[in-house]
Amino acid sequence: MPEPNADREARFAEILESTQTHIRAYVAGMGVPTVDVDDIAQEVFMEVYRNLEGIPPDVPPIRWLKGIAKNLCLNYFRRESRRKLRMKMEALAEVLDNTPATFDEIEAYEDAIKALNGCLQQLSEKNRQMLTMRYKEGQTSESIAGHFETTAEAVRITLFRLRSKLKDCVTKSLEPQR
Repeated sequence: MPEPNADREARFAEILESTQTHIRAYVAGMGVPTVDVDDIAQEVFMEVYRNLEGIPPDVPPIRWLKGIAKNLCLNYFRRESRRKLRMKMEALAEVLDNTPATFDEIEAYEDAIKALNGCLQQLSEKNRQMLTMRYKEGQTSESIAGHFETTAEAVRITLFRLRSKLKDCVTKSLEPQR
């Protein structure tokens, strides 16, 4: 027999109040990134609200909620794994789409690589290091900023300017000599 609405709401409010901090900590402890912890915790409590009558009377609600949280975290990691794989496949498809198909295109590609390497050598060691950290090592603007003792915004601006400078340099290097 379903609980009367007021009793049901009061029971849910009590469970929410007494467990929400623990559930958020549990989700974070499972390794979910901080930005997604609240979303998963919210899903846990939505599931509890939908199935409040399903909580066994002899089981503390926190144990039941942790079981739900565990399953939602595992689902999260499966989704993230598939998303990352899909992103890698899309990046591979883009690389393959941009792969030169003829010897002329390959030669032009090799010329562009040589021009880029020459342009990179014209940059300061600090700028080359910043580009390496971002594009070779995949570091975030925040981690690069920590290394250079500056702000993430300053790093993003510097990287934007460096990309523009490299583009101009490579373009000039590839122009036919007059």
